[in-house]
Amino acid sequence: MSIVEQAVGEAVDPSLVDLVKAELRRLVGKEDGPLAVEAMDALFPTGKLLRPVLCLESAAAVGGDVHSMVPFAAGLQCVHVASLVHDDIIDRDPVRRGKPSTAEQFGINEALLVGDGLVMIGASAMLDARDSGMPMDRMERALRVAFDTGREMCRAAFQEAMIRGDLSCGIPAVLEVVHGKTAALFGAACQAGAVLADAPGNQVACLREYGEQLGVAFQLRDDLLPYTSDEHTAGKTAISDIANRQPNLPVLLAYDAAGPADRQQLEAIFRGYTDVHTAHAQTREILVRTGAIDDVIERARTSAERAQAALAELPPSASRDRLTALAATAVDRDR
Repeated sequence: MSIVEQAVGEAVDPSLVDLVKAELRRLVGKEDGPLAVEAMDALFPTGKLLRPVLCLESAAAVGGDVHSMVPFAAGLQCVHVASLVHDDIIDRDPVRRGKPSTAEQFGINEALLVGDGLVMIGASAMLDARDSGMPMDRMERALRVAFDTGREMCRAAFQEAMIRGDLSCGIPAVLEVVHGKTAALFGAACQAGAVLADAPGNQVACLREYGEQLGVAFQLRDDLLPYTSDEHTAGKTAISDIANRQPNLPVLLAYDAAGPADRQQLEAIFRGYTDVHTAHAQTREILVRTGAIDDVIERARTSAERAQAALAELPPSASRDRLTALAATAVDRDR
């Protein structure tokens, strides 16, 4: 287990994690042949299971019956993992969660099909919540949240592809990607849990805000991992963003703050003129020199604090306490 996973694990209810893992195995067990084998490989080890856990904890925080919502939560995880499988194809990343990615193991063609299959498995799983007696009006509202978010994730992936190699794309463009690819699904998981629990509108809105701010905090921290941690902690190759000439917030903050020499060096790196391992080391030095790493940590801390503040509308509960603690792990620099 990586340091990041250990930190998050201390803030979540292990019984919820076990429920989601069992449901994922049940869902994939309905399949057969290569899809079952490769979907299981993509889903396990599961990583932090943040999105389904957020869905269930959000429901519990407003008085919902989490057991009836486990299929929906597991469906969200399937959609998330599908997006990772497709991301690794686009980025040509050979490693995911410390092991060969689906595309690396089985080839691009099969990985594409696994990603598509996981989306369909996830959609079917979300509908399975009706078998536990979930009222259809809540189901429809929660499904709308999930599917609208799926479209937003696709738009953000296109945006990310369009700004590759472009250091002039601007910080707002990169923040749109952060929101669409990560924060939106965090927020949707929390919102869907609250909707399924039939929470009042103000609590639904607060949990959506909590999830989105938490997603921003986690993504900003993840963007720093290639420059502050080893690959075991990051779970993927540290040079991925540099190899793909993908600008992220740390790089753009450094570019804005850099002097002429460092700017020229970053421009050469993002034109692909530098060996990727050398480029990664040079980029890290520039991020440290310009204070970009500290700037991103502070932004992540601000988002985490906003996430915690959003929970003030909820009644006191163990679930609310765990959601609060989870936000704190997003900015623990000692982890």
